[in-house]
Amino acid sequence: MKRFLLLAAGVALAFTIMACGSDKSSEYATPDYIKDEPVPPGAEGARVVELEFTPETILPNTITLNAGEKVLFVIRNTDEDGEHNFLSSEAELSEILVYGGQTVRRLWTVTDKPGTYEPLCTLHPWIKMTMIVE
Repeated sequence: MKRFLLLAAGVALAFTIMACGSDKSSEYATPDYIKDEPVPPGAEGARVVELEFTPETILPNTITLNAGEKVLFVIRNTDEDGEHNFLSSEAELSEILVYGGQTVRRLWTVTDKPGTYEPLCTLHPWIKMTMIVE
């Protein structure tokens, strides 16, 4: 009987350890996105435009581009706790989503319509910039 109780206690302890374990999943979890995206194919010869999201702004907040030129946006989000996006339907720039701490690289051909555009972060309406297309 003593042997049976020791065996039962051992089995119960093993199940308890397996069930409870130390949960470090939040500490070591890999994100569902690539933290530092590689340069996309077709970026050869593209003009590199580096942007940085902070919790309060995007830097630089004014850029000048040439109509029809190929641009490689390198957008770094230093706001570890927040995601940001960058888009302009008027300039035909599709949404670029950047998670906290992430760097994305997106290829874009600048609209062929010269003008002043204001891409924005729809998640944080106070974050705006000016894009001048010549």
